[in-house]
Amino acid sequence: MLKKIFTTTATRILTSVASLGTVTVAARALGAEGMGTISLFILGISMIQIIIAWFGGSVLVYMSGKHPLIQLLVPAWIWALIFSATGSLFLTTLNLAPAEFSFDLFAVSFLQSVFAINQNIQIGKEKILQYNLAAISQSAVMLAALAIMILISPDAQPKSYIQAMYVSFSVAALLSFSGIYKQITPASVFNKQVIKEVFRFGGYVQTAGILQLFNYRLSYYLIEKFFDRATLGVFSIGVQISESVWIISKSIALVQYSRISNSNDNGYNVRITLEFIRFTAVFTLTVLLLLLLLPGDFFIFVFRSGFSNISDVILSISAGIFSVAISLMFSHYFSGSGKPWHNTISSGIGLIFTVSLGLILIPKLGITGAGLTSSIAYSAGMIYQLIVFKYMTNAGLRDFIPGRVDFGRIKALIKDLYSWN
Repeated sequence: MLKKIFTTTATRILTSVASLGTVTVAARALGAEGMGTISLFILGISMIQIIIAWFGGSVLVYMSGKHPLIQLLVPAWIWALIFSATGSLFLTTLNLAPAEFSFDLFAVSFLQSVFAINQNIQIGKEKILQYNLAAISQSAVMLAALAIMILISPDAQPKSYIQAMYVSFSVAALLSFSGIYKQITPASVFNKQVIKEVFRFGGYVQTAGILQLFNYRLSYYLIEKFFDRATLGVFSIGVQISESVWIISKSIALVQYSRISNSNDNGYNVRITLEFIRFTAVFTLTVLLLLLLLPGDFFIFVFRSGFSNISDVILSISAGIFSVAISLMFSHYFSGSGKPWHNTISSGIGLIFTVSLGLILIPKLGITGAGLTSSIAYSAGMIYQLIVFKYMTNAGLRDFIPGRVDFGRIKALIKDLYSWN
């Protein structure tokens, strides 16, 4: 299991480096206002993905070991096509996404959906290596394609970024399918009982996802409303840099969810969840501290002078970043154990804080207020999950405190990463 965490962590590091490279290239070429437009475009995709994930999201991880893959894949792809089209039309009509990129929003959303659907099947089948290779490829191709687009057209526009997304998600969708097509066995394509079961379970998961998306990104709309797209561009880059800290927690959560979804031993599920929480806490705090030590001049050097306030974003949102890292472990325990409604409640609690505090703090404090709002909202949701987990498992507070074994595992992981490099 540690090997899978190691390889997934290495993958996350590579994809994060590529993603940060993409952000750096884009920010220097497009400026703060251009990055604000791209942020709204990507947010539009995320909102469409939430609806598509009702049938094609993490519910497929849970179901892939229980039903023929053809009965999951084909309905999920059709669902993705329908809601990529209707979602893009809805969002651009209401000016919730850049109207000039309506068709692009549809096309990129569909490509990304196919990629995500295929990858969820890979996780469910514990094909972690294939999952990681496809993830690395998407990020690497995105960076390379964007660099080429900018070289071809020195006067870069947001369209250049979107064209790079076309290329990267097309390649990723093909690679991810190549990792699962041998798992597809003959069966009837449509099974009403399977579709009904997926919708029922996916409803719990995606209700939480919808609420959580607004927790994560409602501040984007509020910043654009009270300020401008340039301010949004600065905030979005600060958020992306901060969220890169989730490398280890997302790697662990992926392995955790795959294991729990295929396990009927609740004692084992509780034990590995606690181990992963302790491991994640130490690693996340360490990386956060290193990130907070970076001087503001560093970000000006990397992204140019228009991004001088990135340090303020990172500092204000850091408590929330830590809370989400721990929350991921709870979320995957509840989902993998067939009790995803606790994640829905957690996300709802966070959203209440996001809305109430965002309307107060963002107009007064700007991007710092947005960061503080996120920190409080994320922490509130995580605390609810902690209380429920303790009640369900009778775990004591000492079970959450890292010990010598946890530090030893982190040391071993870092050593492996160093050797791997």
